[in-house]
Amino acid sequence: MMSKKYQLKSAIDASSRADGDDVRAVKSALHGLGYYKEPEWGITSFPDTEMFDSIERFQGDHGLRQDRVMKPGGETENELAARSPTFRCPRCSAPHGGSAGSLCPDCATKEKDS
Repeated sequence: MMSKKYQLKSAIDASSRADGDDVRAVKSALHGLGYYKEPEWGITSFPDTEMFDSIERFQGDHGLRQDRVMKPGGETENELAARSPTFRCPRCSAPHGGSAGSLCPDCATKEKDS
């Protein structure tokens, strides 16, 4: 069963407007598996060429159609969810997708604010 963070709200492809939370979750999952190289400014909610290239490499490595697209409930989303690690925050032990580094987003926000 897929964890909630990988249930896309809408398709992610170069010709549609993707949900920012979906984009962050996909980038984080691909990064955790070594497919997406996080830029120096961090993982953003904006689709970029590296994300689509990473989706295509992931699809190729796992025998999926290499169309650079992820759809809710689609084969790429399901495969990514099945292979993605779940990170645990070292502060509060909450599970998360790694979008804020080793800390969960809540603890990362608190750290920024302090």
